[in-house]
Amino acid sequence: MDTTWEGRCPLFDFKFTSIMGMFHIENNSWGFFQAVTRNITDTHFDGVPVRIYQPFDKPQSSLPAIMYFHAGGWVKWDIDSVHGQLNSFSTKIDQVVLVSVEYRKAPEHIFPGAVDDCTKATLYLIRHAKEYRVDANRVAAMGDSAGGNLAAAVSQRLTFDVKYKDVPKLKLQGLINPCLQAFDFNLPSYQQHGHHVAVPLMKGRMIWYWSLYLQGNDELVKYFATNNHTSSKAKKSSIADFVSHDHIPNKFKYGEYVPPESNDFGEEDVFESIKKTLLNPDFAPLMRTDLRGLPEAYILTSEFDVLRDDGILYVHRLEEAGVKVTQKHYDTGVTGMLIHSGHSSFNFLKMEVAIEARNDLVNFVRKHL
Repeated sequence: MDTTWEGRCPLFDFKFTSIMGMFHIENNSWGFFQAVTRNITDTHFDGVPVRIYQPFDKPQSSLPAIMYFHAGGWVKWDIDSVHGQLNSFSTKIDQVVLVSVEYRKAPEHIFPGAVDDCTKATLYLIRHAKEYRVDANRVAAMGDSAGGNLAAAVSQRLTFDVKYKDVPKLKLQGLINPCLQAFDFNLPSYQQHGHHVAVPLMKGRMIWYWSLYLQGNDELVKYFATNNHTSSKAKKSSIADFVSHDHIPNKFKYGEYVPPESNDFGEEDVFESIKKTLLNPDFAPLMRTDLRGLPEAYILTSEFDVLRDDGILYVHRLEEAGVKVTQKHYDTGVTGMLIHSGHSSFNFLKMEVAIEARNDLVNFVRKHL
């Protein structure tokens, strides 16, 4: 049964994982004392829990829609965690329907649980667009970090999977600091920002997320940490070009970055046991061989983020494939910064770069969706 959201005030549960981690309040809607500015409904799309944000006034015509997949490494956070952010974001866009998806989490539900849920929910909205006053030809997939991974994967599925050939294609994919590959954890951004406690997402945490998402435990972390999860042969194969450091502009190769000296290492047995998933574009969208035909992309990257180069590499590949792509890079940006865009009573936590990034994204959506 559908339930209308009337406002919540859960207790705070601070988790101090880093300096910026002090600002990540888990199990909280980030809507404390925030004005409800949208018609908000909790329901299910084909069995998947969702929260719908719609304008209070009935539109004169069908509206564009955004399917939003939250961050949290496929492991934590939920639709409450991003509620305040999305209430504000959708209000600023105004004439849009935004659907926040409560996909299943690892380790209880490993890949492809999350991407399956996001695909099901997206297809449901497209197929029932009229019920929600949505234009089925103006739907975007959008997500932050792990949610960006899911948005990219859903965009690829709906473009290339033959069983969806009769479904209207997505018009836009919005990838916010996305994690798109688990092949190389020694990219410049991992080297530069992976070990600093002042960065919200360190390398150790990110590879732990990948391991949990892949097989439900942390047994792969020790191999991920040293790039020993891929064999020497795989590192020399054509698919390794997708993560080649040569495709990353020199301006991003500074400080602690050391170019790879050799590819003659790696655990063959480990790679053989995980390669089917590791190279699956549903798991790692950057690893798809042919990206031609994908919807227009907006890719947000942040300097102080281990995932920076995933986004940069995907921009390169999309441009090579002839896909229209807009990249916005923020020199002072960090992982998860949009949660600090001043959308609730926690304005004392706001970051100017986050407000700038949010406004840029709002303006892009208004113009292109």
